[in-house]
Amino acid sequence: MIFGKRLGCVLLLPFWLVLSVVGQPGGVPADMKDRVLDLLFRSDAVSSPFLSKMTLRYGDSDTQLVVLTYSVYPVHPRGQAELISYTVTGMGSDNLSQFVSKMVAQNPNVTDQGIAAKLKVVVKRSPIGYEALRSFLDELKAIRISPMLASRVAVDEYSEYEFWYDAGQESVHYRVTGPFKNTPQDELVQWMIRFRTSVPELISTASAKP
Repeated sequence: MIFGKRLGCVLLLPFWLVLSVVGQPGGVPADMKDRVLDLLFRSDAVSSPFLSKMTLRYGDSDTQLVVLTYSVYPVHPRGQAELISYTVTGMGSDNLSQFVSKMVAQNPNVTDQGIAAKLKVVVKRSPIGYEALRSFLDELKAIRISPMLASRVAVDEYSEYEFWYDAGQESVHYRVTGPFKNTPQDELVQWMIRFRTSVPELISTASAKP
């Protein structure tokens, strides 16, 4: 796999902290893949008013999960929640980094819109049980991450994991390199990986309920 070399960075709205960004191999702009993903993982599927929206973007698989809780007052174990999954297709045997590098090698003037136009995204919506989701939210609340992330340079293979949480009037966005286990921000990445692993069970449990 082709990976860039970056430092972990975080955006805590309205505070912006970028520790460092350097280019990807082969002259590909460092943010080209990010811009392509932003075009592919549009939020058009989210149309109903929500109580909270949690977005998890996984650089190791070029996928994204959006978890929505809807306005059921008061929010209780039988409240409404939904999961939307986004998966990029059309890259053949490549991952997205490789695909972007190949497209740029073929045409140095290619744009992120031109790359995104050659790909497709499979979007799946599934109801999930709020009670099961609540246990993950409780774990998430227990994670304490400072906006001043520990500085580090990833020299081996790594991926970027992005986390957004939108509660209406306030929102937060973290971008962390991983998966590592030595700094506080790694707890968020490990939580994201555990959540992804549990998605099939969350969906099957919800579908089994009358």
